[in-house]
Amino acid sequence: MNNKHKQRQLESPFEYLRRKDGSVFETETINNWYKARAFVLDKLKEVAFGVGSKQHLHVVLTGDSPRMLAVVRQIALSAHYVNFDEEAQDGMKNRTVITLVSRRATIIEELQQEEYLCNLPKICKIQINDLKPERTDSYVDIELHIVEAWKPDDNVCIVISEEEVNVFFDSEVAASACKIDTRKAVLASRIYNLGMLIDNLPYEDVHNPHRYALALDSFQYDFLRRKMEPLVDDAQWKGNLNTVKGGLSNIFCSDCFETRAKEMALSMGGLGRRENPWEHYDEALSKSEHARWVADKLIMGYRPLNERERFCEEGLFGKEKYQYRKWLKNSAQDPVHIDLCSYRDLRRIDPESLKYDSFLMLSIPWIKAAK
Repeated sequence: MNNKHKQRQLESPFEYLRRKDGSVFETETINNWYKARAFVLDKLKEVAFGVGSKQHLHVVLTGDSPRMLAVVRQIALSAHYVNFDEEAQDGMKNRTVITLVSRRATIIEELQQEEYLCNLPKICKIQINDLKPERTDSYVDIELHIVEAWKPDDNVCIVISEEEVNVFFDSEVAASACKIDTRKAVLASRIYNLGMLIDNLPYEDVHNPHRYALALDSFQYDFLRRKMEPLVDDAQWKGNLNTVKGGLSNIFCSDCFETRAKEMALSMGGLGRRENPWEHYDEALSKSEHARWVADKLIMGYRPLNERERFCEEGLFGKEKYQYRKWLKNSAQDPVHIDLCSYRDLRRIDPESLKYDSFLMLSIPWIKAAK
C-alpha cells in the first residue's frame, strides 16, 4: 500500500482553468469540480455496456444547487459508452440521459455558464418538461432532460439526491479529492508525441490495428518507460488556456479507461479465444472516444464552426487551411474547433485525427498496466 502511494503523482490542475475573459473561477467552484469528479467516478465505477448493447445510462439529480450542477458537469464529462450509435434512429442511439429536477425558470441559462456545461446544452438533445425535444438528431452522446417532478421510468437509472451529494462533499474523502493522480493522463498525452509514426500512416483502413504495430512498439518500449513528468507545466499553463484545456482533456480521457476495460470484458462473448477485443472493436471505441471528446470540448467552451466560418474554411487549402483552423481554435473569447462534428463528418473534415483516436484506444491496456 505504501509503495503504491509513493508512486502516485498528485497535482491540482483545475486551478489553472480561467473564464474566457481571463478572470479566475471562485475557489468554491474549483473545489466543487474536484469533489464532483471523485463522487461521479465512484458512483459510475460499475456502469459499462458491451458493444451492441441496447441499454443506456439514466442519471436523475433531484436538486439544482451549485454542487448538484457540478455533478451534472462531471457526469457529462465521464459517462461515455461504447454502444453509442450516432447514426441510429433517435430512440436507439443509447445516449447517456441526465435528468435534472428543477423548478427554476433560469436553470438552462445557469447550465450554460462556464463553470457548468457551457456550450453543451446548445448542441445536445434537450427536453424541458413535456415540451417537444430539441435537436433529436444531435451527434452528442449526452441528452439533457429538465423536469419539475420525476417518477421512475427507466430500468438502468441512478438517482442522486442533494442530501447524498452534501454528505460526500462535506466528508474527509472529498477533502482529499482536490489532488488528482495525473500519471495516466501524462501517459495518454505522450501519444501525441509519436509524430511521424502515426502521421505517415495513410487514412485508408484507419481502424486496422496491425497498421499501428510499429507505433505501438515504440510507445510501449520507449514512451511508456520514460521518466514520469508532471502533467502541469506552470510556465506553459499560465496564460495559455488552450494548453490548460488540452491537459485537462487528457485527465477526462484517462478517467474513462476503467470503463473502457469493463466494456471490452463485456464484449468478449462473441469473439474467439485468441481474438483481442481492443483490436476487434477499435472502431467502436474510437467513435466513443470522439463522442467523449466532443462533450469535453463543448463543456470547456469550444463551439463548432458557424456557416460563415465553414464557408471560409472550405475555400482554403494546405497551409492556409491549417492556419485558419489554428486561429479559430486559439481565440480566447470564442474558441472554435473544426472537429466538433459527427464522427461521420469527421472522416471527411479531419481524417488525420481518426488515427490518433484509433491508436489511443489500442494503447489503453498498456497505459493501464504501466507502473
